[in-house]
Amino acid sequence: MVFSFILIVACQPTGLQQTNESQVKPTECQMVQHKLGEICMPINPQRIVALDPRHLADPLLALGIEPVGTAIYVYQGEEGLAGLTAYDIEGIEINGDAYQPSLEKIVILKPDLIFALDFAHEQIYQQLSAIAPTILMDWKKNYSFKTTLQYLAQIVDRETKADKVISQYQQRIETLQAQLDRKPEEIEVTLLVYFGGKFAISSQFHRSYEIFSDIGLSNKTAPAEGEQTISREVLDQYDADVLFIMNYEAEPESFFLENPLIASLDAVKNNRAYFVDPDKWSANGPIGVNRMLDDLFQYLPQTTK
Repeated sequence: MVFSFILIVACQPTGLQQTNESQVKPTECQMVQHKLGEICMPINPQRIVALDPRHLADPLLALGIEPVGTAIYVYQGEEGLAGLTAYDIEGIEINGDAYQPSLEKIVILKPDLIFALDFAHEQIYQQLSAIAPTILMDWKKNYSFKTTLQYLAQIVDRETKADKVISQYQQRIETLQAQLDRKPEEIEVTLLVYFGGKFAISSQFHRSYEIFSDIGLSNKTAPAEGEQTISREVLDQYDADVLFIMNYEAEPESFFLENPLIASLDAVKNNRAYFVDPDKWSANGPIGVNRMLDDLFQYLPQTTK
């Protein structure tokens, strides 16, 4: 039955979308603008599906809303939650890969609202909107975790909660600043990504840039539109007081530290090179961001007073 429904959705997306929306009485829904126009969503949705863990599920959970379903990331057979943990999503159904969510599984959940992302789900928007009213978030307009949170909070009427979450984050930033052994701008930091046997600088949308900026740290990596591969021969240009490495290939630390080009870095000599969890450091929601901040409380140089 589910397979038949999906075939109908694929062949007649427009008609089904109109039928779905026509079933919701104007007095029982509210109009919401999103990237592809306007939809009428339930005033108090009870069965939300969030098709991305870090950009959608994380901020919704931070707002106190538990989706009935979410999608996750899959890389080389490994599942990733980008800052969330299995405990965070306990009881939430998994709808497949965030880039290729299972329409069949979404149908079974009978959602009354779907949150999707433009860069991953615009191609299947008609199929999704035939299942339930679907809001397609413009990711680049909301790439800051704070603006994403506020955007979703406005839709689900949790703006006061969003303000509280952001305020608590800012208080933690101020606490960390006060504990540093010098002014934040006097501490140089670098985050490098090791992926596919190469080092790279993450894109400008990586959450570390926002967190480092909020703290006031001096970031030695200039963000680019996309990931920028660098050779080992120029690693010394990115030497810093504190060096973070996201090791996606799960190589042992010795693989890096025994390399002369890496071992010669001041950060390594001073025991200030840290290998951080790539999944945790791929966060984009308040829950995951605060876990990244936990690491910074542990790794940034702090006063001993």
